[in-house]
Amino acid sequence: MEQDGVIAYPTEAVFGLGCLPFSIEAIQRILTIKKRPWHKGLILVASDIGQIEPFVDENFHDLLLCFEEYPDEQDPEQPVTWLLPKSELVLPLVCGDHSKIAIRLSKHPVVQALCDEAQSVIVSTSANRAGNPEMKQTSEVRNKMSTQLDMVVSGAVGGYDRPSTIIDAQTQQVLRA
Repeated sequence: MEQDGVIAYPTEAVFGLGCLPFSIEAIQRILTIKKRPWHKGLILVASDIGQIEPFVDENFHDLLLCFEEYPDEQDPEQPVTWLLPKSELVLPLVCGDHSKIAIRLSKHPVVQALCDEAQSVIVSTSANRAGNPEMKQTSEVRNKMSTQLDMVVSGAVGGYDRPSTIIDAQTQQVLRA
């Protein structure tokens, strides 16, 4: 992934748009493509805890244990996005007007490969314009967005019908089930 590049790629449930977390230009492009207000914030995805640590306030690194929890005992593979106190590294365009950052440790092989190649978390948000349905097929993303993207990574989305569950790691409050 190039420094200011924006890509689309399959995730656990839908195609996502992503970029590197320090590229203001790329993050602004994603917000423009989605027609999403910056203050809502975006999610970071990672392939391992080491990629996550720099983005979490060091006073709250004990909360990283949340990534070892399985809130849904019926489906421990269900993707979970955790809200954690953010470090000073997190750009306002990523966290919006929130004091916490949303982070998911992805089990999707394409997401893992992208993060491993970048040696970093990546910004992630669904590949759709605000108010429009999410896309689940490579061909659909190519037809609707390819002229605005630097690359569309082919692949199948995971077997989930809905986006990840969102849980606040401090309060254990479920914000999206």
